[in-house]
Amino acid sequence: MAIANASRGGSLIFLSIVFAMILMLLPLPETLRFFRPEWVLMTLIYWAMALPYRVSVGTAWITGLFMDVMMGGVLGVLALSYSLVIYIIIKLHLQLRQYPVWQQALIIMLLILTANIVTVVMSPKAVNWLVLLPVISSTILWPMIYMLLRKIRRTFHVN
Repeated sequence: MAIANASRGGSLIFLSIVFAMILMLLPLPETLRFFRPEWVLMTLIYWAMALPYRVSVGTAWITGLFMDVMMGGVLGVLALSYSLVIYIIIKLHLQLRQYPVWQQALIIMLLILTANIVTVVMSPKAVNWLVLLPVISSTILWPMIYMLLRKIRRTFHVN
């Protein structure tokens, strides 16, 4: 019975990460292109904060490698930045879960900014202030993402 409970919801976690990857690939109008939130990273952050024993640094690393391939970036850059952020989340998950969602959003903003800085430092692309726009849009959307994924987790008893 313990084995059945331990695997409960693994496919739902996987599907939510795949859905976030699809959202990252959807084309946006030119004016909104730079505002694309970090869907995958926010999804990983939620699951690592809610279930740190299910979504780990390894999950973030593998997801980041897939994102590197899908986005056509330098292999390993997103993997490293996702892993770093998830490591911090796992270390602080008990404290983070105690904060109100708006305070979580500010912490998420700093973590996504950290991931973007790692990505910019390790990528050979030209850098300008537009790299901050996904940080802002992700911060604004965090409360909705948090509520949605929490509702899914509770509805389907993911543990």
